[in-house]
Amino acid sequence: MARVDFFVTKRVDKWFVDVGNETHGPYLSERDAVADAIDAAAETANHRTSTAVLLKIRKGPPEELWTSGSAARAAALEAAKIEAAKDPVERTADA
Repeated sequence: MARVDFFVTKRVDKWFVDVGNETHGPYLSERDAVADAIDAAAETANHRTSTAVLLKIRKGPPEELWTSGSAARAAALEAAKIEAAKDPVERTADA
């Protein structure tokens, strides 16, 4: 499966999102850049392509902030928590 990486970087006191040969921004804050990167990555993800948002700082390796698979796992976990919290009678009625 192919993966598209969205890199959040800071250059000259501005934040940018780099994906492939494209640069988006500037953003005034890291938070805005990360939020936009996650939105774009979520829209790009599909059955054959996974996506990731990484924070790339000059020193050290990029830090993975979000992946398309993590969103699916989080949704499944939340659904399981809701199901587990139901009264046993409600679970039987739903089946």
